[in-house]
Amino acid sequence: MKAVRAQPDGGVKLVEVPAPAIGPGDALLRTGVSGICGSDLLDWYVRGKAGTILGHEVAGEIVEVGSDVAAFRPGDRVVPHHHAPCLDCAECAAGRFVHCAGWRASRLDPGGMAELVRIPAGNLARDTLRIPRDLSEEEASFTEPLATVGRALARGGLEPGQSLLVVGLGTAGQLAVRLARELGAGLIGGADPAASRRTLALEGGADHAIDVSGETIGEAARRLSGGKGFDLVFVCPGKEDVIREAFDVAGAGGTLLLFTMSAPEERLTLSPHDLYFREIRIVPSYSCGPADTALALERIASGRVPVSDLVTHRFPIDRAEEAFGRAREPEGSMKVTITFG
Repeated sequence: MKAVRAQPDGGVKLVEVPAPAIGPGDALLRTGVSGICGSDLLDWYVRGKAGTILGHEVAGEIVEVGSDVAAFRPGDRVVPHHHAPCLDCAECAAGRFVHCAGWRASRLDPGGMAELVRIPAGNLARDTLRIPRDLSEEEASFTEPLATVGRALARGGLEPGQSLLVVGLGTAGQLAVRLARELGAGLIGGADPAASRRTLALEGGADHAIDVSGETIGEAARRLSGGKGFDLVFVCPGKEDVIREAFDVAGAGGTLLLFTMSAPEERLTLSPHDLYFREIRIVPSYSCGPADTALALERIASGRVPVSDLVTHRFPIDRAEEAFGRAREPEGSMKVTITFG
């Protein structure tokens, strides 16, 4: 079958790999759509995954189930999570699902960017959701991205009426704007150099969109907030210089929310004096758990967080390398998906 493999240079290649065989508790998914995540575009991250099949924003139809599977059957349209917790360990009991050893060890086989995907028994039983009848597989593929954003805003403690600045208006940033508006946030600002992304953020609920190619985040944020800064600053780029600038516009008692992974060599230098007297919280947020995915799918299905307009380009699996090239060009693109069949 066809699949998209990570390469040592940080790029991708369309390859032929064996179709996976399922066990008694597994299911076999015929992939309908797989979204390209921002992490799939980080050269340093993809290099570290060289040789593996990428893809975790996946939705499709079950074509086969193992002998022990009773909850699903062929023909079910589902969205599986790439990782699933054990639900039995101390980390799971505390709600820290991403730190569960089972969560970290689990994965779709061989990955979501393949024509057929084995959903392991644990993932199938503990974090695979049926797609509502009126929802497309493309829309359902946003479940994992929205779930990670939802968990991040919850960890950041966003409350109704609070102000939010979203730095970086890719897919995650757009979802953060839309979800924050649905949650009752007050002033919502966004910042990005791409004009098309700023326009989309304004259409999605942002009050202001900062052109960081013409004005610094600090200058604009202080102007928009009346010099107070923002209650929550949601930072998408994992670059030290962006994080440092975002720290400066968090208001007193505010939160700096680090949404995206940073390369291992990145180092962040902050003034402990400012951190202390401004009482700024720094909160990272990594991925999500089963409750987050269930809530995200419900938000999408109900229309409370619309996602269909976020897809700007669709490429068949045969043009996967072209799809990644387009996704790397921010102007005029948002979510780029790979389609199958």
